Amino acid sequence: MSARRVSILGSTGSIGTSTLSLFEEAWRDEDCQVEIVALTAGRNVEKLAEQALRWRLVLAVLDDERLLPELRERLT
Repeated sequence: MSARRVSILGSTGSIGTSTLSLFEEAWRDEDCQVEIVALTAGRNVEKLAEQALRWRLVLAVLDDERLLPELRERLT
């Protein structure tokens, strides 16, 4: 069975961070079949970059495009 691909909207907020914590716990289980592929955030560049690096994301999206240069810098 292939892994389920999951995107989390609002990953830097309380519900998003709680959801990622649940996946973190489940990920330790060898039977976990989940791959986080995309996260979105409003303006919390620092937290989104941290999450993107942790989960080795395919896609990280910010609501405010003016913050994109800062996100790129944090991801390199």
